[in-house]
Amino acid sequence: MPASAASGHPAADLHDSPTGRAIQAAARQAQRARRAETVRLRQRAALLELLVQTMADLHISMAELNAARKAMAPTWRGHEDVGG
Repeated sequence: MPASAASGHPAADLHDSPTGRAIQAAARQAQRARRAETVRLRQRAALLELLVQTMADLHISMAELNAARKAMAPTWRGHEDVGG
């Protein structure tokens, strides 16, 4: 008999208990969150690379980009809390 069963607390019981299932669910959710963040960071890097390349191809200066950002500022203010 395994030591855990001899002590009256088999490891299998933890996985079948509500607490054990909640712990497993939390672990899966944390893993999904880590994966989603990794994907988001990769997408962000790809977008920045595309932006840099497009700006170079179209000869868009930082001054022009900042002017466009300033012009869009009222539109962006409504979306500041979305997505971080």
